[in-house]
Amino acid sequence: MTYLAVGIALILAIALFRARSLHREDTQIWQKKEKDFLAQAKKAVKNRRREIRRLLDALPDPFFSISHNRRIIRHNTPAAEIFKDRDLENRSIQQVFLDSALIALIDEALNTGTPLSQTLQLSSNSPFSSRGKASHWAIKINPVSLQSDQIELQLLMRDLTASVLADQIRQDFVANASHELRTPLSIISGYLENLTEEGGLDHKPLAEKMLGTMSRHVDRINRIVEDMLVISKLESNDPAPLKIEQFDLSDCVHDIIERLDPVIKNQNATVETDLHDVTLSGDFFYWTQLLFNLVENALKQNANTPVKIKVRARKNRDGAATITVIDNGIGIPSNDLSFIFKRFYRVEKHHSQNEVKGTGLGLSIVKRAVEAHGGTITATSTPGVETAFKIELPPHE
Repeated sequence: MTYLAVGIALILAIALFRARSLHREDTQIWQKKEKDFLAQAKKAVKNRRREIRRLLDALPDPFFSISHNRRIIRHNTPAAEIFKDRDLENRSIQQVFLDSALIALIDEALNTGTPLSQTLQLSSNSPFSSRGKASHWAIKINPVSLQSDQIELQLLMRDLTASVLADQIRQDFVANASHELRTPLSIISGYLENLTEEGGLDHKPLAEKMLGTMSRHVDRINRIVEDMLVISKLESNDPAPLKIEQFDLSDCVHDIIERLDPVIKNQNATVETDLHDVTLSGDFFYWTQLLFNLVENALKQNANTPVKIKVRARKNRDGAATITVIDNGIGIPSNDLSFIFKRFYRVEKHHSQNEVKGTGLGLSIVKRAVEAHGGTITATSTPGVETAFKIELPPHE
């Protein structure tokens, strides 16, 4: 019996050992399968996220996914560039967008669950605005149902700021041009009505005065139309609006001085030149136009002062050129300096009724013409001491 018991015990021990070994092997197999499954699942999720990222980055405009609890779930690269790669995920829309109008539109879409499309002007404090100015965006929001009681918003934004500003500039241009033309036309119309009345020409001195005033305002209308045509051509989409040629800058400046000689003598003004035989490559007509406007502007702003004007030019060894027009007149107030190149902007607001006003396009034409030649123009002024317009041109091949 003892040997039999020992044998049975040995058999049971061997069977138990083998059972435990099989269980261990099964457990290891299942653990390995579970590990492989999790690895494949993670890989699949990672690949899916990569595909979603690739699709979102293909969009040229900022895109955001927003959860039902108003937090950013995902975004694309154009959106990240606006926020300078700041971490946005899982942050609230209040923390990210910082604009009440946009947040209100998102809240409306979440509450109603309906698609929304709207153009918004975002405040200057919004991260979507730059240089402290408001921006304009086309907003499209599409809700996506994930569960019965939850939705996710897909927010797509398109920057319309440049387009809106361009439209505003065109509207302002038409409005200002209409206003500038209306004044001389009204004066001419009134004087014509007086002259064509019975006995209107009997008083010769008065008739001559009216005709002289009408003539000045006709000249003003012609100047406005010419300036509008010039600036329209400079701002056109024509890739080659300039007739490039080599010319001596002194020929251009002397032509300007000759044309303005009566005004210069009448005001006891002086114009000095220091040009050093500078030769430019550009459109002679536009260079004459822009330098004429700068010199004439100095004379007009100092009509009661014997102003001194200097026109200087230097050319570096690399071919870059610097041209300055300087006067010692009344100058430009610092508050006006940043606006003087805008269309129809005038520093002097008060004019007598008999004075023929400028077109308000002169300095705008100057800036456009300089930029058309690849250059830049800046203005500095110390009122009563020196006002300088500095043109810098890059080297020309």
